[in-house]
Amino acid sequence: MRENQKHIEAFELFYSLNGKMSDKNVREVSGKCQVSERTIWRWYKKLNWREKVDQRNIEISKGLMAKTNETVIDTKANYRAEIKAQFSILKKMLNELINKFKNNQGIKIKDIAGLKDVIGCYEKLIRMDLTLMGEVSVIEEIELKDAKEKLLSKINSIIAREKKTEGLKGNKKSKR
Repeated sequence: MRENQKHIEAFELFYSLNGKMSDKNVREVSGKCQVSERTIWRWYKKLNWREKVDQRNIEISKGLMAKTNETVIDTKANYRAEIKAQFSILKKMLNELINKFKNNQGIKIKDIAGLKDVIGCYEKLIRMDLTLMGEVSVIEEIELKDAKEKLLSKINSIIAREKKTEGLKGNKKSKR
């Protein structure tokens, strides 16, 4: 059977009724297309409407999936842009502290918790960025944790050295 415009219109109406063959749907299609119910049943079989419905549903699903993927990608890109902006702020803060320490300008660490918070934020941003890129693995998690522990250990030694230096300066002033 060759498909013509009348068949296409009948199929479109049938598809708009959820593409389910039922007595109710057959009556509605036959009434609007002005053909008998038996004719609609015959078109359904001969023109493979079941397969056409399945194929159209697959095509629609693919389109929805593409739009969903595009939305997810755009959302990830926006988050990554925010993360990069925050990275630059935290990097600047950490670099200023490191430079002051390297240049013996003396850094006063009054609150280790605040410094740990900055480092923790930096670590979380790294993890979020890697996760959004699909790159975080268990090994990287362990390496990141080890790096954090080493960094905190260095911070603690810097604090101890600073306190010792301040203690020595305090002793020299009291002897004078």
